[in-house]
Order: sequence, then C-alpha cells, then structure tokens
Amino acid sequence: MTVYQVRLINEAQGLDCTIPVPDDQYILDIAKDNGIRLPSGCEQGDCSVCVAKLLNGQVDQREQKFLRPAEIALGYTVTCVAYPRSDCTLYTHQEQVLYQSSLYHQPNSD
Repeated sequence: MTVYQVRLINEAQGLDCTIPVPDDQYILDIAKDNGIRLPSGCEQGDCSVCVAKLLNGQVDQREQKFLRPAEIALGYTVTCVAYPRSDCTLYTHQEQVLYQSSLYHQPNSD
C-alpha cells in the first residue's frame, strides 16, 4: 500500500491542510477521519456535493457516476469515490463553481 500526501485547500473556508491518504482509501473518508469537514452527500459518486478541483497530481475516480468527461478533463473530481494515485492538491467546496460552468447553468437575467 502506498500513502500519498493530499493537500486540501480553500481560502474562503480557511482550509489548508495536508493529510496522508492510502491508495486504497477514499479522500473524503480520510479527511473525515482527520476531523476535516468537507461537503458530502450521497457518498457513492452519484451527486456533486463533494466535488473538488484537482490542481495537481492524479486520482482514480472510476467509480463516480456524476461528472461528464469534459468536467473531468477540467480537473473536477468526486472526492467520496476518489483514490489518490500521487501526491495531489485539491481545491475543495467546488459544487457551485461546477454548476456555473455547466451547460445547464442559466444566469439570472434580471
């Protein structure tokens, strides 16, 4: 088993910490085990609540069912079913940002 260093950041949330995550454990689970409160919903990869943006490094999120290939290409990851595959940095709390860039987002025209 390999253990990777996963940095979780979000300035607005006052979050900047690095946690060791084994390659056979989900990032969200280990964050919770370390007392880090991140958004979470279904915890099965079916929703967008725990979405983060991968700033560097690699994850395996083959179990996720929510993100489209184009969103994954932009770096979005569903942390509840993401395994680290290298040391990495994740920008957390990105659900609203993801929706602003989605095809379905309709800005208010007031």
